[in-house]
Amino acid sequence: MEVKIKPRKATDRGGYYCMPLYSNIPQGRRGWMLAQCPECGVKCWRSPLADIVEDQGAKGLCTMCALKKGVGA
Repeated sequence: MEVKIKPRKATDRGGYYCMPLYSNIPQGRRGWMLAQCPECGVKCWRSPLADIVEDQGAKGLCTMCALKKGVGA
């Protein structure tokens, strides 16, 4: 299986973005807010940049759910 992950462009619309899993980064980072994945309900982190990509129509998912969507699983 081959998966291509590339930076989002200002002209991109829709899609998904990864929210880091709380289990991987329990302390979080400055500005991150604790959230829940709308797909599976696991605790994850929402970064301040989420507002920008959500304005472009992207949906935030935990890393695992975003990867599953990306590979069509």
